[in-house]
Amino acid sequence: MKHLLIILILAITVSACQKKDTTTPDAGKVTINITSPVPAQVFRSGDTMHMVATVSYPSELHGYELKISDSATGNILYDEDEHVHNDHFEINSTWVDTATTAATLKLELTVEVDHTGTEAEKTIYFNYVP
Repeated sequence: MKHLLIILILAITVSACQKKDTTTPDAGKVTINITSPVPAQVFRSGDTMHMVATVSYPSELHGYELKISDSATGNILYDEDEHVHNDHFEINSTWVDTATTAATLKLELTVEVDHTGTEAEKTIYFNYVP
């Protein structure tokens, strides 16, 4: 019983002393590297587009949204979001476009730095030809 009490007190002490993250959010310190698709890349109907990116930051990030839209109309063609608690992560997603008209598409990767709305963003444009 005495050993159980000592273990319990030790566990409470350790958990009460956890270091809090006091880093001031700075979207300028987020590193976003989109390796696929590349800017101005051309895709055709039925092609599988691989979206590959890495994100890093000196402190814990809180998630991301990956979106593809038609740059002329603003219509959203693909939208993925993930709640991630890490200082770095990789994105590996795929999408098959079946549109029937040529378009310049916009890929936006928005990273949520904290839960108060601080965000970092990277955008690239690529082309779709039916």
